[in-house]
Amino acid sequence: MNVTNMTYFNTVCLIVSFLGGGIVSALINWARANRADKKDREIKFLDNQIRKLYGPLYYLVSQSEKLFQLNNRFHEAYNKEYCNKKWSQQQHAQEILEGEASATIEIANKYIEIVEKNNEKMKEILDNHYSLLDPEDIETMMVFFEHHTRLNVEKNCDGKITTPFRIYENIGDISFLRPEVINKIKTQFLNKKRKLENLLK
Repeated sequence: MNVTNMTYFNTVCLIVSFLGGGIVSALINWARANRADKKDREIKFLDNQIRKLYGPLYYLVSQSEKLFQLNNRFHEAYNKEYCNKKWSQQQHAQEILEGEASATIEIANKYIEIVEKNNEKMKEILDNHYSLLDPEDIETMMVFFEHHTRLNVEKNCDGKITTPFRIYENIGDISFLRPEVINKIKTQFLNKKRKLENLLK
């Protein structure tokens, strides 16, 4: 240790011995309090993210996943019963089949209508709590916004896309709810829930 370092060390020792251990204890307590305050802020922010944003979004996309599954099951049953079987060509039989087939498609479409209502709720949640969104999630949520907006603009009241086919082909398909949006929301919710539980231990 050189003379300069020795002098500095002696000065520090002198100050500590002069002021006593109180100053050291105060500094340690301040550091602990600062860490505790930072942890409390992190817990509060995570709790807000889960309760106001990611939790409600998780609930809605989980519902929509089940509705997509129901819709698919109806279409599979439709194909099995009305497309993959040979039925009588008599007019009465064909009328019954046509009525049943139309009713099946109508029920399947109603499940997608509920998905669209869920999307409206998701849009409202995102609009009201966008400040709680993680920066890395913004791009995925903009994918949701684009498809949701396109459905509202390009689909008429009968549920048909009004965009000319050749233009639609160039712009790209519209999805009711993209798989990457569902996966992002579910992953983030579960990660944040796990992180909050660890912080509260």
